[in-house]
Amino acid sequence: MARREPHAQTSALEWASAALGLALLLLVFAVIGGDLLRGGGTPPAIKVEQRGITASGQGFVVAFEAVNLGSTTAAAVEIEGTLSVRGKPPETANATLDYVAGEARTGGGLFFTQDPRSGTLTLRALGYQEP
Repeated sequence: MARREPHAQTSALEWASAALGLALLLLVFAVIGGDLLRGGGTPPAIKVEQRGITASGQGFVVAFEAVNLGSTTAAAVEIEGTLSVRGKPPETANATLDYVAGEARTGGGLFFTQDPRSGTLTLRALGYQEP
């Protein structure tokens, strides 16, 4: 005669773990589904903010922060700074940021030969690529 194994009961801890796993899985599906329904989010909107000016070996460095107000990532973000000092031709500096994630900040610096505090400095984003 064959021997029968006693029927094991599922413990409350196993049920709780299964329920938690199911809840997390449903949450992931809800987040991904929400992104799909919204069409991937808002396009990048890059705002450039000056963070400071420091003297360097060959001139001055203007530290900046690029803020992406959109919800999608921007790649190869071109930043331009133009320094206008009275009586001198404008000086322009450029930097490229690899990427600025959606709703995130990325910093960088621009080099100038003249002191940016002696004139008017304008910072702006020129463009980006879609990653």
